[in-house]
Amino acid sequence: MIEHLAAGGWEVHVLTSGNGLSYFEGRDSIASLSSMASFFYSGTGTGISGWSTLKTVGALATRVKAKRQRLESLLDTIRPDIAVSDSEYALSPLRRRRIPIIGLNTSEIVVSEYLRNRQRADGTRTHFWFVEYLDYLFHRCFCDRVLSPFPLRTPTRHRKFQRIGLIVRRAVQEIALQTGRKESPSPRQLHRVVFMLSGSVHASQIPFDRYDLPFKIDVVGRSGEARRNLTFHGRQMNNVDLLAGADALVINGGYSALSEAFALRKRTFVIPVVGHAEQFVNACLARDLGLGFIATETNVLDQLLEMHRQDRWVELKPLPARLEIDGAREAAQAIAAFCPDKAGAKRLKQNPLTAERARV
Repeated sequence: MIEHLAAGGWEVHVLTSGNGLSYFEGRDSIASLSSMASFFYSGTGTGISGWSTLKTVGALATRVKAKRQRLESLLDTIRPDIAVSDSEYALSPLRRRRIPIIGLNTSEIVVSEYLRNRQRADGTRTHFWFVEYLDYLFHRCFCDRVLSPFPLRTPTRHRKFQRIGLIVRRAVQEIALQTGRKESPSPRQLHRVVFMLSGSVHASQIPFDRYDLPFKIDVVGRSGEARRNLTFHGRQMNNVDLLAGADALVINGGYSALSEAFALRKRTFVIPVVGHAEQFVNACLARDLGLGFIATETNVLDQLLEMHRQDRWVELKPLPARLEIDGAREAAQAIAAFCPDKAGAKRLKQNPLTAERARV
């Protein structure tokens, strides 16, 4: 999305935290990179607890104050025409200055799919109502428009939300367009399975050492001792080559990883973080739309090996003929269309190389 905006003549400034700082460092498409504190979920081990997160409201409130001060300072320097928020909640400095806010968020999808799904995972109820549903209400109330990336063209539950295609990296999109609807290999044709595990404290801990594997496994996000057919790659900012070479994927339930799995149309096992309502919904989407299967850290290898033994993808539904994967371009166009200087937005679209640069 940022690449499309930069190519269209926009001056893009990024305020982020954690892994975002490493990811955006040195990118030609952004004019500046600034850091701020991040929010957090609470829980135990690899699980999330809505109650535990609610109990930390005091610490979160202190962090909100620090984030607002950081944003105020940056706004004094940059003075943007429009702001794009990726699940950020310290938005009051933007609202006081009457800067339009475009949200980039999946909460509307999570609410719709969670309420539609009759089989709800144990332990997700408190996280859904105290985190995900409040997230939906926040974006509905405080954003001027919310862009919701989704693999299909479906209606939203409120007019303020706008469905766009999935947002994937440009390199992944190019691979997807090159391979098209190439038929996935059967389980016994698997040569390489890539495990993309979250870098957070809630990442899955899969017991690889208990299994003799009939195919190669690459593990991204964890370090460990390599052995026959098993290689650990640690944390990586660029895993495109590994994704392109994978016959199947195993991922945690984050939406970015799920989106790229959809784009590549590779058989995918999704391991949602325990108690995390959004990741449960994401895993259900993978199952219901025919991308793959829901798994846990303790049974994912058993599932893989059993399907390998039978040489069939057990209970796999068919994928839709068309998946929407051009969300980055659609998001950039939606942001440009919302620019308060409509004439300036038109000039950018017509002649991006010579137009006066707007700021986001």
